Amino acid sequence: MINLLDRLSNWTARATDAVVILMTVVMMSALILQVFSRYVLSASLIWSEELALILFTWTTLLAATSVLRDMAHVRLDVVISYLPLGLQKFWNRVITIVIFLFCIALAVSGYDYTVSTMGQVSAAMRLPIEVLHLAAPVCGGLGALHAFARIFKPVVVTGKPKEFIG
Repeated sequence: MINLLDRLSNWTARATDAVVILMTVVMMSALILQVFSRYVLSASLIWSEELALILFTWTTLLAATSVLRDMAHVRLDVVISYLPLGLQKFWNRVITIVIFLFCIALAVSGYDYTVSTMGQVSAAMRLPIEVLHLAAPVCGGLGALHAFARIFKPVVVTGKPKEFIG
């Protein structure tokens, strides 16, 4: 069961990475098109900035979920590396559980917020505002999946830091 959960988390993270790359290409293309249109054609596009904002929100939150999967998120490795190995494993497990709880809270509160704003549309593109707001519950759920899978994986510790020789 643990292996199945880990494989699901891994597959989801890799698929998320592909979506992030695609969204980034579309976002950058929209911004380049906006700059070209504004400064070369002297005509601004009304939709490109809003599209870039929506895609930026999604790519940032989606990329953060993959970072959680790989334990590459910001943390104080220097401080943790001075702890005894047993305490390092315990602390890394605590961090993973806190991340799991945060992701659950993000998913639930993001869903509630999305439901409360249903029926509204974006200013320029007239898209349902849920297109933007669903990023929070979706990414909260993905982050919770990755953190939950990490809870059951063996904790890898870095050991003692190497001394700096300057």
